[in-house]
Amino acid sequence: MASNAAYYDTAMDSPKLCQDIFSILESQFLSGALKPSFPAVYTAGKVRILSIDDGAGDLAAASLIHLESSLRRLSGDPSAPLSHFFDLAVGSGSGALLASLLFANNLSAEKASLLLSEIQLEKSKTRTRFGRLFKKESKVFNKVFGEATLKDASKPLLITCYDLNTGAPFVFSRADAVEADGFDFKIRDVCEAATCKRKVKKEVRSVDGETRVRVLDAGASSNPTAVGITHVMHNKQEFPFVNGLEDVFVLSIGGNGACVSDAVSVARACQADMVDQAVAMAFGDRRDTDYIRIQGNGINVGSPAEDILSEASVESVLFQGKKMMKETYAGRLEWAAEQLLKEQQRRQQSKIPTVFIKPAVTPPRTSSSSAMTLTTLTGSSESPRF
Repeated sequence: MASNAAYYDTAMDSPKLCQDIFSILESQFLSGALKPSFPAVYTAGKVRILSIDDGAGDLAAASLIHLESSLRRLSGDPSAPLSHFFDLAVGSGSGALLASLLFANNLSAEKASLLLSEIQLEKSKTRTRFGRLFKKESKVFNKVFGEATLKDASKPLLITCYDLNTGAPFVFSRADAVEADGFDFKIRDVCEAATCKRKVKKEVRSVDGETRVRVLDAGASSNPTAVGITHVMHNKQEFPFVNGLEDVFVLSIGGNGACVSDAVSVARACQADMVDQAVAMAFGDRRDTDYIRIQGNGINVGSPAEDILSEASVESVLFQGKKMMKETYAGRLEWAAEQLLKEQQRRQQSKIPTVFIKPAVTPPRTSSSSAMTLTTLTGSSESPRF
């Protein structure tokens, strides 16, 4: 430190020397004579994000079933779960319910889709003409998720909503749940609130009762893709090698189009499209390979999900809205399956893990950095690595 201080003091006392050095560097760099060299940086592959919109419903179910089938065929593993090929899931509204079934219950895409349909059917049966729900609805979520909380999810899970208590967005996060009981919530309560369309909003309490979130349905955050990307970029404990969008792969699934007679549906579709446009712009040239968006093309609104997969896909174009592509959505999902499998195979041969999932520790809790250090040093419980 002393030698460094002396160096900087000398430099500050010699303005002419500094000017000469920078003049030489500038002239050589601009002329191309000087080619700066940088140390090799370890490339840990790509963190794989699955994002599911509110209202994606049948299209998300059909897309994930198709994707899982392709992954099983390409990998040669007929029982491989979809969650095995993603590092994080983020969902909003019905998309949050589907993401929880995949990452908290570790169900296959087909089983999760069937259960999603059953839950939605049961919810429709329990409604009265006043929009209130009987206790039977809660029993459905109790049966599906039991006493599981966010920290029990096998991998990072995010659920977005709007909190009326604070008048701000709120994200239910497994990473936060591992850190403190004040941010750990029962998954059944979160999913019930996220899919609730009542005028009287549901309040969700943390497991210790200290945090209360009065959940508004997902109208304010129908497309949670940006939330997932932001979480990965800033969560250096679980995703230490992510330095930019070049280090992530995103599969985002939206709805099959908005009905022009439904103002709420149109508003949500517009919000989802704005997020899609912004994310596509952020990826730039990488949007063709690292960002895949599945959604209805707006032509055959209300078509069966299986038919939408066979339609020509649409892609967000920088500053130009959207354009129709020759490739179908089914073809894009096949491409996604190939990329996901390549990353999985790369990790199997790598000595350094790409993702460090925080272990679900029991009280007393420490900070995540301390927990990771203690886990590494004691070797008593190893953090999952992928």
